[in-house]
Amino acid sequence: MVSMTSIDTKTLIASGRALQLPAAIDCSIDGVAQSLEMLEVFRVLPQKRLVCLARWQGELVVAKLFFARGRWSQHIAREEQGIKALMSAGVQTARMLGKGETADKACGLLLLEYLDNSESLGARCDRLGLDDKRAMLETVVELIAQCHSLGFLQKDIHLNNFLLKDNELYLLDAGELEQHSVGVDSVNSMRNLAMFLAQFSVNNDVLVPALYEHYKKQRSVVDWSSDTAVFHALLRKKRAQRLKIVLNKLYRETSANAFKRDWNHYIVYERSIESVSLQAFLANPDQFIEQGTVIKDGRSATVALVDIAGTRYVLKRYNIKSLWHRLRRQFRPSRAWVCWRNAHILEMLGIATAKPLLMMEWRFGSLRREAYFLCEYVPGEDALHFLKKEPINSPALSSALEQFKALFAAMRDYSIVHGDMKATNFHINEKGIVVLDLDGMYQEPDQRRFEIARQKDLQRFAKNWEDSPELAQRVEQMLQRLREDSDYFTKGS
Repeated sequence: MVSMTSIDTKTLIASGRALQLPAAIDCSIDGVAQSLEMLEVFRVLPQKRLVCLARWQGELVVAKLFFARGRWSQHIAREEQGIKALMSAGVQTARMLGKGETADKACGLLLLEYLDNSESLGARCDRLGLDDKRAMLETVVELIAQCHSLGFLQKDIHLNNFLLKDNELYLLDAGELEQHSVGVDSVNSMRNLAMFLAQFSVNNDVLVPALYEHYKKQRSVVDWSSDTAVFHALLRKKRAQRLKIVLNKLYRETSANAFKRDWNHYIVYERSIESVSLQAFLANPDQFIEQGTVIKDGRSATVALVDIAGTRYVLKRYNIKSLWHRLRRQFRPSRAWVCWRNAHILEMLGIATAKPLLMMEWRFGSLRREAYFLCEYVPGEDALHFLKKEPINSPALSSALEQFKALFAAMRDYSIVHGDMKATNFHINEKGIVVLDLDGMYQEPDQRRFEIARQKDLQRFAKNWEDSPELAQRVEQMLQRLREDSDYFTKGS
């Protein structure tokens, strides 16, 4: 049997994400003194809030603990009001089971129904093909339209706030529910719907015209814009806003990433790779390069396959070539820093790249030295050799070119410049095209400068096939269709 440690609020807050569970905390719930057994942390906002799976009176519950003194009564009241409003309107949500505070009166708490054997909308959609996903999302859009008609606006409308249990759809986090006296107006409705759909990768945007039309049918009494291109522009804006929020969190501690900083280091890495072997790597990454397989040993960068805790990764070490190079790099973000950011941009958009796992800079105070970027190893063949070996009219070649066209369209929509469109910087495997070598990638907000840089990107891509006239013609035809292609949102579904 696992021993149960008894803790107080001070320990709970100080532990943050390092909280050792299971643990029990004494509480007063609905005026009755009792113990709450915390079993698993779902979410932590350090010094602010903790959400966990707990056991109360022998039953599993979801416990929300609020640390902001003087404000938790407001949080609890808002959630209680939202739950009652949703349930009165017939919208499925987790029931409120109790409320109170810890015995030391330093933390407020709320107990909610635990929906066992449920699945988040994000997890469900990850398992579905495009047609099944469309049917699933139509159901969700119907719920969103219903809420808007009832005057409910879920301000935190992310995928984990929709749960599926026994094929019933539940809306969670009633504390973020904004209530309107009449139905939500068209402007706020469209913003809310766009924010929801912006959480899906760009390759799902082909579903958006049909989902937009489906939403409008649910609220036919409202006067909607008939121009789906307007909604497309709003969707891109909301996705860019989400990108900005995520990028602001990349270089600090979060639920997903661990963070370490001292006089000599600046390190961010994904918590999922934590191990004793990783800590040995952090102490001496060069030793892992020496023991691994060096793929490239250049003056500016060394690339190697390394083994950490039995898993193979690709490690890039960005070298300092000279004293002058060291001086120039002191105050600029390292190339590892840039790769970490760019890889997360592509991930957020659903563009395949090697999964970023770690960014580390050697430092002297705030002055940068050598830097390291660790990512997953991606099997596959580079596009240069893949396309050249395929027959000119083969389905595989045609499919690859269509994937490149979709990739370049997504880069256009989000103002992404790759900066080095060598064909060897794109791998092709059974999952599709994987974008590599992100050192020179950036987003260009100025439209004129972006168009100039984008044309250079496409010209460099076309140059890869100069020695293969037939293939060069197929590539140029694809690029020409890309230039001529109007926004697919104007074409309907």
